[in-house]
Amino acid sequence: MDKAQRLSILDDLIKLETVNGREEIVANYLKDLFEKNGIEVELTKYADNRYNLIATIKNNDGKILGFTGHQDVVATVDDSKWNYGPFNPKHIDGKIFGRGSSDMKSGLAGLAIAFIELNEDPNFTGNLKFIATVGEEIGELGAQQLAKAGVANDLNALVVGEPSNSSSRLVLEQLVNNGLIETNGKKAESRLAAFCAHKGSVTYKVVSRGKAAHSSMPEAGINALDNLITYYNAQKDYFQQLVSVEDDILGTTKPSVTIMNAGEQENTIPDYAELTAKIRTIPEYNNDKIIEELKALIDKLNAENPRMNLEFKLDSSNWPVKTDIDSDFMQLVRDSYKEVLGTNILTVGAPGGTDASQFVRANQDLDVVVAGPGNESAHQINEFVFEDDYLQYIEIYKTLAKKYFAK
Repeated sequence: MDKAQRLSILDDLIKLETVNGREEIVANYLKDLFEKNGIEVELTKYADNRYNLIATIKNNDGKILGFTGHQDVVATVDDSKWNYGPFNPKHIDGKIFGRGSSDMKSGLAGLAIAFIELNEDPNFTGNLKFIATVGEEIGELGAQQLAKAGVANDLNALVVGEPSNSSSRLVLEQLVNNGLIETNGKKAESRLAAFCAHKGSVTYKVVSRGKAAHSSMPEAGINALDNLITYYNAQKDYFQQLVSVEDDILGTTKPSVTIMNAGEQENTIPDYAELTAKIRTIPEYNNDKIIEELKALIDKLNAENPRMNLEFKLDSSNWPVKTDIDSDFMQLVRDSYKEVLGTNILTVGAPGGTDASQFVRANQDLDVVVAGPGNESAHQINEFVFEDDYLQYIEIYKTLAKKYFAK
């Protein structure tokens, strides 16, 4: 494809309004694009108007490299504050503005174009699988569905096209200095990077049920908030145990209580209280172990006090992702960037999660890299991607695939 065609595809995807849903319109667009280029496609329904897409290039019975990206975007926050309409892509001073331009319609388009161009290359003889998912921004819904169906089980490595860069080298250095990106002590030579690891997460509620009573006779009731605070304090001690373990790339586990609710009026003892917590996890202290220990803590408190009635409710469990920074695969990634850009890039640990969490949970031998043209403007008003980054990442994806199958 020429430059104009590549840019037109990204513009087309940005125009498709897929805020936390309606991904079918992106799936259908990609389906038409792939089929026009002779590539087999399968759509998998998640819900009405929500379809995952899987495309395949199979040249032999050897190893398979996966490309994956999500089709949904986050809300626009406040349309009136955008300089241009969030779904009306604008090309200004080398930037492409629009919701999803950074996270991650540019990565999705770049992977799709690389996929098509590799299929057209008579010298390319590898096997590729392209996976476009629904609902990544609200719980990795599509990836979870596809992982359970075994879609990733035959993959040997996976490229996730999520944004992995900064808008400037200074911003990247600030992210490093603030501990949001872990570099294992290495210095940045470019504002572009690739992520060899990212934390997982466990999101859960703890519910406390008591007995309502008039506030003038509190002994006649059971204060659900008091019991929840007892749990909160015990959990705080448990969190100290969690943060004592450290990963060389991802740092420590990060636990946070983010919501607490109780009571409806000032003269009634609350009969219900709940808190919500999110724990950002590392491989050394995995999700399943944390969930088991939280449940054990609640069982212990309930057993110690017959007036305690606590319940654990798991909202989501997204596994941490980590590929050895010194592995052959990550060296191949660095070599691919160097060949295209002419400069060295950092392979680092990322602050946020991706669909790879679900695929790694199903296929724990999977090598993963998160590499995409976006930047820290993701989720912000006036989100943008650099046009050059977008075009360069198409070449990076193609180079990486060729090197992978040349090994």
